[in-house]
Amino acid sequence: MAQDRPQADDLLRTVREFVESLAPDLPRGRQFDAKVALHLLGIVEREGQAAAGYDAAEADRLRRLLGRDGNLADLNTDLCRRIRAGDFDDDWDAVLAHVSETVTDKVRIVDPRRLADT
Repeated sequence: MAQDRPQADDLLRTVREFVESLAPDLPRGRQFDAKVALHLLGIVEREGQAAAGYDAAEADRLRRLLGRDGNLADLNTDLCRRIRAGDFDDDWDAVLAHVSETVTDKVRIVDPRRLADT
């Protein structure tokens, strides 16, 4: 019988809590290193929790914008090609709305505190 394994999010949370508990007792320069590590652990945690949903939403927006199906990478490649070709010169509002939402989702992963005032 195989041993139950902890989930990745539980492992990340445990490591984050451990680093948080050590940080106040570290020398000043190492406290900065601990803050960087905590920030990176937070990114990985948020990616695990939300990235798939953000990717699915981005792909849905692209499908509507481009009027075709495809995977996220192909749709983004097509969007770039069509922007360069001038296909959206008369509909920049739709492109900007999509790009704005996509960037906002990425910031939600990397540093959600940046969005607190918006």
